[in-house]
Amino acid sequence: MGTLTLHSTTSFTVSSIPMAGMIHGLLIALALLCLTINTRGISACIVSERDALSAFNASINDPDGRLRSWQGGDCCNWAGVSCSKKTGHVIKLDLGGYSLKGHINPSLAGLTRLVHLNMSHGDFGGVPIPEFICSFKMLRYLDLSHAGFHGTAPDQLGNLPRLSYLDLGSSGAPAITVDSFHWVSKLTSLRYLDLSWLYLAASVDWLQAVNMLPLLGVLRLNDASLPATDLNSLSQVNFTALKLLHLKSNNLNSSLPNWIWRLSTLSELDMTSCGLSGMIPDELGKLTSLKLLRLGDNKLEGVIPRSASRLCNLVQIDLSRNILSGDIAGAAKTVFPCMKQLQILDLAGNKLTGKLSGWLEGMTSLRVLDLSGNSLSGVVPVSIGNLSNLIYLDFSFNKFNGTVSELHFANLSRLDTLDLASNSFEIAFKQSWVPPFQLKKLGMQACLVGPKFPTWLQSQAKIEMIDLGSAGLRGPLPDWIWNFSSSISSLNVSTNSITGMLPASLEQLKMLTTLNMRSNQLEGNIPDLPVSVQVLDLSDNYLSGSIRQSFGNKKLHYLSLSRNFISGVIPIDLCNMISVELIDLSHNNLSGELPDCWHDNSELYVIDFSSNNFWGEIPSTMGSLNSLVSLHLSRNRMSGMLPTSLQSCNMLTFLDLAQNNLSGNLPKWIGGLQSLILLSLGSNQFSGEIPEELSKLPSLQYLDLCNNKLSGPLPHFLGNLTALHSKYPEFETSPFPEFMVYGVGGAYFSVYRDALEAMFNGKRVIFGRNIFRLTGIDLSANLLTGEIPSEIGFLSALLSLNLSGNHIGGSIPDELGSITDLESLDLSRNYLSGPIPHSLTSLAGLALLNISYNDLSGEIPWGNQFSTFENDSFLENENLCGLPLSRICVPESNKRRHRILQLRFDTLTYLFTLLGFTFGISTVSTTMICSAAARKAYFQFTDRVLNNFCAAVQIKLSINRMSAGRDLFMATRSQDSITCYELEQSPTAIY
Repeated sequence: MGTLTLHSTTSFTVSSIPMAGMIHGLLIALALLCLTINTRGISACIVSERDALSAFNASINDPDGRLRSWQGGDCCNWAGVSCSKKTGHVIKLDLGGYSLKGHINPSLAGLTRLVHLNMSHGDFGGVPIPEFICSFKMLRYLDLSHAGFHGTAPDQLGNLPRLSYLDLGSSGAPAITVDSFHWVSKLTSLRYLDLSWLYLAASVDWLQAVNMLPLLGVLRLNDASLPATDLNSLSQVNFTALKLLHLKSNNLNSSLPNWIWRLSTLSELDMTSCGLSGMIPDELGKLTSLKLLRLGDNKLEGVIPRSASRLCNLVQIDLSRNILSGDIAGAAKTVFPCMKQLQILDLAGNKLTGKLSGWLEGMTSLRVLDLSGNSLSGVVPVSIGNLSNLIYLDFSFNKFNGTVSELHFANLSRLDTLDLASNSFEIAFKQSWVPPFQLKKLGMQACLVGPKFPTWLQSQAKIEMIDLGSAGLRGPLPDWIWNFSSSISSLNVSTNSITGMLPASLEQLKMLTTLNMRSNQLEGNIPDLPVSVQVLDLSDNYLSGSIRQSFGNKKLHYLSLSRNFISGVIPIDLCNMISVELIDLSHNNLSGELPDCWHDNSELYVIDFSSNNFWGEIPSTMGSLNSLVSLHLSRNRMSGMLPTSLQSCNMLTFLDLAQNNLSGNLPKWIGGLQSLILLSLGSNQFSGEIPEELSKLPSLQYLDLCNNKLSGPLPHFLGNLTALHSKYPEFETSPFPEFMVYGVGGAYFSVYRDALEAMFNGKRVIFGRNIFRLTGIDLSANLLTGEIPSEIGFLSALLSLNLSGNHIGGSIPDELGSITDLESLDLSRNYLSGPIPHSLTSLAGLALLNISYNDLSGEIPWGNQFSTFENDSFLENENLCGLPLSRICVPESNKRRHRILQLRFDTLTYLFTLLGFTFGISTVSTTMICSAAARKAYFQFTDRVLNNFCAAVQIKLSINRMSAGRDLFMATRSQDSITCYELEQSPTAIY
């Protein structure tokens, strides 16, 4: 039995060996097969999808070579490509930041299983978003931001139901347009939405659509031209999961919405520059998760609410550029104590008052502190040195006073920006002091720093910006200031008393972009400039010599050398400054003809060559400056006619060619300069009639044609100047160029404003800051005839009207009393007759009236401003009477009685004269008959009487002729010195 069993076992074992080997081999084979199948799923992509990617690659320009790995058969190993480990399908195409350019091949539509698509930060030729992207039904992530797309966003994007991340944000132009948010409302899986910098002006439904996205956690619609929206129109809020809300730079024109305070998980709120108004409500304290609060650049008012004291997680607060008020110390002691993590505090540009002591020293986590542009006062406490983490400190434009010394900054070793400008600080740093910090930016404009230049600056090897304008500096700059060649980019030492010469080594400052040394006492020639300079202002000094050829710097944006003693001609190289926006060479001794080389410059806005000795014709190539806004060539010796090419400068708002020798008729094409606001052509040799086309200038508010040879009737169409019909021009800020330079603390400082010298209220006035409010018509000292048109009464916004020194007749129209804003009226030296209209007494603002040297009659009206005018306003009108003249007005009844009595008196005089003559003749005749001696004496007597009588008549006639000639002369050209330009007189006022 055992043997049998053994045999059986042995038999079984022996016979089982081949079977076991087969099973073992089969298992190995199956394992290898599975491994092969699995390996193939990982390493090899689907051929059709590889071909789609290859076609895309062929149509793309890859400047950085980021797609160099797109070779070989396995596309799953290509850069930016990810495949499913299970199916081998491409599920992720992440090419964000690859800077790709060109055309997106529609072959990508073959990637049907795509879940993640990122094509951001490329340049795809400004084409619309490809619609085939909307066919990726499995797409969860789509980022097409900053990729150069434009056109209208396809509504089919709403057909991507799984989409949770969508970023179409773009900073390019033209922007992508979204006409309606309806398709957005269908993306109910969205958790992240960024449509910043798109054009959403027509999307009035944006808020209601967003409210249908219950999972939304991040919403960014910055600078998206959102329409004005009542943010409080939502009765119920569905997007309560929101953690980040960024809506900055949209004109929403609303108050802070109530629904915001229900977003309990909100950690970031940015509504900077949204046109918000009203007060910040106490409900702000409900947002206890807030880490970032930005509500700057709005119109929020009132005080910082006390409830903000519950926002203990805040890291950044920006409430700058609002209308917040109240005592900063009181608010700070209540609000800030729990904010132990606060690193950025920006309250700049409000109306806060109070002092810094007692609260500031405890905010030791602060890295950025900006309190500029308020009304804070008192001294800066030395304890500010406790804020050892400070990097940025800006106290500029407040009312601080006292002394600032090195003790304030002894512990601020991290400080890189310090701005104390426009306070009443006395800077008392020791000359030997070596600061613990290395500043990049320093602003001490309008502080008392001088008279010596601060030597401690020599240790600031990383300094980039220095602003010491109006700082009381005297004497020459130290040589070492020009040694910051590797760092200094901006130097402002304007409006001081700095002497000496500019160094020849100036061109070695390779990083210098802004040099502002205007209003000092610099002498000598201007050296070669660094090629990096973009802003150069050396105006109002004593510089001489000529303009170097090197000024043809192609990077220069702003060039002002006005009010110096620079001579010579303008080099042709100036025409090569293709980036220049302003050239101001006014008030120098430059001469010669203007270069005729102004081509291909689309950036040039202002040319001011006034008050020099230029001659010749205006260059025709100036007509190619299509962006020119302001052209000043006044007070030169320019001749010839206006070049017709100027009619192409249709952006011109200010054309000042006064006080030259320009001639010819006023061209009709001036009427095509539809942007023109100020036109000054006075004191030239223009002739002919005033063209009717001038009345077609819709924005013209100041017209100066005085002291020319213009003739013809005073035009009625002047009443059609529509810009003078309204009380004030429509614009609230100046439409004229105002160039600003970036300051230390981020503020901009004006370095140029357009200005006009004009006669106003009998004085020579420079209109600068308020030039856009100047309205007036000056046609004085011409040869105009006819009557004053009543239509001028339509110009209710007119401030000054001067028609003096012409040949205008007729009466003064009653309608002039309708020019309610009129402050100056000069009608002198004409042939006006009749009474002074009583309506003129309604001109309550009339400060100057001159109607002298006319033929006006009747009684001078009395009342309002007329009771303040002196005799000079009414001189040489023989038939005027009443105050302020000494000539008393006689009532009409008294005049009639006086004429009757005079007639009776004359009759009696003639009668008695006749009787006396008859008696005398009889007596003389009898005597002469009787005596020869008597006859001789009589005839000698009569000869003497006759000769004396004739001589008296001749003298009287000569006097009358001389008087008439003098009156005619005074009525024409002598008026120039009063009504046009007083060249020898400095301006008496600046506005």
